[in-house]
Amino acid sequence: MTEGEAKPKRRRESFVKRTGDRVRDAAGLGRLAFEQPRSLPGELGRRFKRFVRALFRARGGGLYACGFVVTFLWLEATTFVGQVASSSSLAAFLAEEFFEFLFRFAVQSLVNTVLAFIWPVFVIELSPVYGTVALGALYLLFPRFIQPHIDRWLFDDEEEGATGESPQG
Repeated sequence: MTEGEAKPKRRRESFVKRTGDRVRDAAGLGRLAFEQPRSLPGELGRRFKRFVRALFRARGGGLYACGFVVTFLWLEATTFVGQVASSSSLAAFLAEEFFEFLFRFAVQSLVNTVLAFIWPVFVIELSPVYGTVALGALYLLFPRFIQPHIDRWLFDDEEEGATGESPQG
């Protein structure tokens, strides 16, 4: 392919197919938890890394993407902990509020995604002067000192050419 040619876009799978894949994936994790419980933490770690890698790539793979991922994960973790903590007991949470929790968590995840898009505002909101200086410093220092470490962690186990993409997308 020459420099002037655009990459052909990959066709996105249907919602039903993606949902079915996720359900089968979750069922496979459940099966793994019962059949090989010692391998579950490693598999969860690989899946978490794949999830973060996809978020990172979808947002461009730079400073903005890093801020988005960190903000999104922080908001999701605080949402989850807050909802579990507000439950009267763990048994009540699991038995009575499971579906309500899933619905609330899904809606809150959408809100968290929108909030993560504006992560620089949160940095500036902490302190307008220092936040702006910090963002400027990050903009200058991130590509040289931080991004190589993130790329190494995210893409060290990815086979080059397996997806036809470099770590930068």
